[in-house]
Amino acid sequence: MAEFSFYKNWMELFLLLDMVLGLVLALLIPSAALSYILIFISGIFGGRLIYERKTKIVFPYIAIIAPFLIGYLVGMKYGNRIVVVLLFVIGSILSYKLFDRGILKDFRF
Repeated sequence: MAEFSFYKNWMELFLLLDMVLGLVLALLIPSAALSYILIFISGIFGGRLIYERKTKIVFPYIAIIAPFLIGYLVGMKYGNRIVVVLLFVIGSILSYKLFDRGILKDFRF
């Protein structure tokens, strides 16, 4: 069996953790309305992450965000999956554009 090395396998580890997190959150949400709100907010966080990395390598972060959405779609009990994907994408694009135009700012301490 191969030995696990964080520096070599960090992306796979976060991919798995995000997928499990998405699955667990979807299983805990008791209604479609809360599901839509949560996935829109998750999309906002995803858009912020992509904006923060826009001048660096972006693909690993997209590859980490996508399994969260997949895990969420697998575990969701209420709501329409197409609406969930659209809300996630809309939240991501909206967040990216708002950060890009300077309307939203990131405060770091």
